[in-house]
Amino acid sequence: MTIEAISKAIGDESRRKIIEMLKDGEMPASSIFDQFDYAAPTISRHLSVLKEAGIVNTRRNGVFIYYTLNADILGQLANWLSPLLPPTIQTPKVAPKERAIRVPKPKIENPFDKFQSEF
Repeated sequence: MTIEAISKAIGDESRRKIIEMLKDGEMPASSIFDQFDYAAPTISRHLSVLKEAGIVNTRRNGVFIYYTLNADILGQLANWLSPLLPPTIQTPKVAPKERAIRVPKPKIENPFDKFQSEF
C-alpha cells in the first residue's frame, strides 16, 4: 500500500479509534460495533476503508469476522515518518526525591461542641 492510502485511512477519528482498539489483539466485528454510537453500516464502512488500505486483516469464522492490525503496513508508515521526526532526546534519570513526612496537626477541641452535644 502507498503512504497516501494509509494516511487517508487513518485521517478519520473513528478509524484511529478502531486501530487503537485493535492494538491489543484480534477483535470480532460485533465488539468493535459495540464501542460506537453509530449505525453498524457506518462502522462497517470504516472497517472496509482500513482493510482496503491494508491496515487491518480479516479472518472469517463461520458468520463472524475477526479483525487484526497489519503491523507491516504500520511499520511502513513509521519508517517513512522516522527520518522526518527529530531524534529523541535522552533525559537523564533523576533519583526520586524524598518525600517529606507530614506530621498531623493536633486536633483542637472546641469546648462548645461538647456543650451542644449534651442537648
